[in-house]
Amino acid sequence: METFYCVMILLPGIMAAVDMQIEISEIRNILQQQESQIISLREENQAIRKDVSRLDMEKHSLKMEIRSLRKHVDRLDLENLALKKEVDSLGLIISRTGDDETKLTDDKMEHTNEVYRVGVMKDINGIRNRYPITRREQLKAKRLIGTGQVNTQTTAFYAYMSKDEPHPSAHHQLIFDEVKTNLGNGYSKFTGTFTVPTAGVYVFSYTLYTGNNGAINFDIHVNDAIYDSIYGETNDVSADYDSDSGTIVVALNQGDNVYLRSSKDCTGIVLGGRYAKSTFAGWKLN
Repeated sequence: METFYCVMILLPGIMAAVDMQIEISEIRNILQQQESQIISLREENQAIRKDVSRLDMEKHSLKMEIRSLRKHVDRLDLENLALKKEVDSLGLIISRTGDDETKLTDDKMEHTNEVYRVGVMKDINGIRNRYPITRREQLKAKRLIGTGQVNTQTTAFYAYMSKDEPHPSAHHQLIFDEVKTNLGNGYSKFTGTFTVPTAGVYVFSYTLYTGNNGAINFDIHVNDAIYDSIYGETNDVSADYDSDSGTIVVALNQGDNVYLRSSKDCTGIVLGGRYAKSTFAGWKLN
């Protein structure tokens, strides 16, 4: 009986110890699960870091590729500009060749006419008299007294844009396609470039109209050098327009090129419609 009573007295303690062992075992299982989760999270974190590192490398590689493409585009722009200059120079040479051939033909015909006209006639007293003036001398006299004859050595041009140029991008060259005056054939309506036919001092005048809601930025170039800049801005106001003009005087050599090109991306419109014409003009002083 005493043993039974002892067992009954110790039984609650034994049961409590067993429950504690079970609880400790459960806690260990929970800790093991959490430790496994932590290890899994660490591995996932390392994988994410590797992905981030790889993406950073790809981003850097893309930046380098973009820089390379930009350099390639700039190089192509320079090559395109050089080709335009070469085309303009060839056009000028062809034009001069045609003018020289025409001039030679005209001189030959004029000389022939002179030979026929320079005759002799006999008056009533038998005196032989030469005609008082030749055709060449008549033309020369007309030029001297200003009868409207144009000096063939004059160099001047005037052109305007016949249509709008919306939101020009950076390094965009304006083309004034409607040519009203082109003495000396130095201006090209296909490229918007004036190629100097003969060395001397030149004056260039230009006016750009800015359309509503935006701004424009343009430079006038002599070859690759900037000689002046134009900025037009309409304060982002609808139905608001702006006009900006400039004039430069510059000594140029034969073959130099003068043109207007944007200095940055433009948010505005360069106008060339019926009621607002952007213009480009130039002439030789000496």
